[in-house]
Amino acid sequence: MTLDNRYRLAELRDQPDALEAIQRLEEQLSERSGSDIALVAYAAEQDQNGQN
Repeated sequence: MTLDNRYRLAELRDQPDALEAIQRLEEQLSERSGSDIALVAYAAEQDQNGQN
């Protein structure tokens, strides 16, 4: 899945610390807003010159 062909979903399965940090932030934002919040992580695609 891409977003404007410049971003793709970030692969975080092998990064439990990153997933835990996202989950904690989701919980904090949900408590503050009173609504369920879900965060989505995207990674920038690099062009042929290695730039985002």
